[in-house]
Amino acid sequence: MCSGSAVPRCIVDLTGYYLDLVLKETCSDCPVCAGQLQAARNALRLMGRGEGRDSVLEELRALAAEAGRAAECGVGRIGAGIITGALENYDEEFEAHFKERYCPAGVCDIRYAVEV
Repeated sequence: MCSGSAVPRCIVDLTGYYLDLVLKETCSDCPVCAGQLQAARNALRLMGRGEGRDSVLEELRALAAEAGRAAECGVGRIGAGIITGALENYDEEFEAHFKERYCPAGVCDIRYAVEV
């Protein structure tokens, strides 16, 4: 995936980046931003390191859906939309991070465990 300037960008990394921007605009009083969106950001960080579980996509979808329903401000709704849009359009790339422990764009710092 390219971001328009021929620089490879990983959708997991890019989603986390945009979610970080959204979280910088929160009032810190909203339970959606402090709860669901922060939990989603933590899940994306784990996934970017290849540490995600098989249930992480369902967790991200649930967090985004709950954030979208419960958000009382535009910041929470935007954050939920970022996650939902990325999952709807790039689910194969997300799955590669936790199923295959592989970043298709070669951006994420996934550590491979060697089993003997």
